[in-house]
Amino acid sequence: MKALHILQILPMYHKDGEAVLEKNAKVIKFDDFEEEKVIAFLQNNKVDGIILRAPARITPAILDACDHVKAISGAGVGLDNIDVEYATNKGIRVLHAPKINTVATAEHTVSLMLAVMKNIVTFHTEMEKGNYSYRDGRFTLELNGKKLGLVGFGSIAQEVAKIMKNGFHMDVSAYVRRIPEERRKIAAPLGVTLTKDMKKIFQESDVISLHIPLNKETNGMVDKSFFNLMKKDAILINTARGGIIHEVDMVEALKNKTFRAAGVDVFCEEPAPADHPFLGIDEIIKTPHMGGISLEAARQMSTTVAMNLIKAVEGEDIDTIVNLDALSTVDRD
Repeated sequence: MKALHILQILPMYHKDGEAVLEKNAKVIKFDDFEEEKVIAFLQNNKVDGIILRAPARITPAILDACDHVKAISGAGVGLDNIDVEYATNKGIRVLHAPKINTVATAEHTVSLMLAVMKNIVTFHTEMEKGNYSYRDGRFTLELNGKKLGLVGFGSIAQEVAKIMKNGFHMDVSAYVRRIPEERRKIAAPLGVTLTKDMKKIFQESDVISLHIPLNKETNGMVDKSFFNLMKKDAILINTARGGIIHEVDMVEALKNKTFRAAGVDVFCEEPAPADHPFLGIDEIIKTPHMGGISLEAARQMSTTVAMNLIKAVEGEDIDTIVNLDALSTVDRD
């Protein structure tokens, strides 16, 4: 059997995934992402599959050079860095990671909630300065019994709901676009109230947590019109995608004390540049898009993604190929 050729753009989340690739294919690694460099390589070399992680992207220009590529895989669940529609038109399979990092991301979401409500980062910083008296006259907030509003109700949001309902006795609601019967059956045992009114989530919640994908409809969706609905002591958490939030509007709202504070793991531009508007804003606790990268999740996700890419390149139909149905309708003549 001829050896498969895989192009790996940026390191995988765990070395065990790279070991799987190297065992099953000849792997060419790019440790940085330059679109022109990738295009030139594809034009001059046979590549059967591509695996990448953000901030690397698969653009139409790159896809036009993918003459031999059969499958492309992201390293995580999100696919906003791959032009799936254009890849489908080229007859290329697109894969994402199965939802292995659900628990890791949910735990990180809860950690940000606690860090913001308890002002952990500021208290730590002041303690390092020897400023024990910083505590005088300052108060933290409790999560117990308060209202949690989830924007989205996928697997991560459901895990967050379970933790916060059972552990903190929170009153949990979730915004969804549709409420089919199967979704009601998931929400009921979790004690979650479903609503199609996103404004209600922002108006009534003490804690709002975003759990929706980034697409044309959601890009910049959470803007000043929603910030202005929030309670003065409410907090906002985002472990989904940075582009969902209008970042400049959020900074302005926090400066105006429209709402209390935020915790974010994601940014419109990643890596976040040195002049990012969130930097220097004490009311925003920031982490570098690592919510889903627990050691356990990274190892399992990397090895699974690597093996799935090999299978897809070899023609096996697996359930993490996101455009499998759409490919059946593409005219390749």
